[in-house]
Amino acid sequence: MVWYVLDSIVSPDSDTVFSLVSSPYNLKFVLWYGSETYLFPGDRLETTENGLIVNGHIQPFTMLDVSIFRAVYWRNLYDYNKSCPGNSQQPPITCAYKHKCRITKCPFVSP
Repeated sequence: MVWYVLDSIVSPDSDTVFSLVSSPYNLKFVLWYGSETYLFPGDRLETTENGLIVNGHIQPFTMLDVSIFRAVYWRNLYDYNKSCPGNSQQPPITCAYKHKCRITKCPFVSP
């Protein structure tokens, strides 16, 4: 099955990421996964028996949970994780939250 990433939220306190995905039939789900992979809006996902294919490439992926999209839940996730500058509409060039962030590989700024 093919899915498209609509949005993603980094959780700097838990070293995880939440991504809102949609099917071609407009079914929407929230994926909760480990931060070793970050799914950007516009990424194309394919689920196969061999794993997750992101934009044509197999990716390591640690799925923690999948839930049905609910707008209120998504907004709460965003509000709770707004301390991460990368979750803003314009990701930063530098990060002012590094001292508290548990993400091992930030998808927004260079090391």
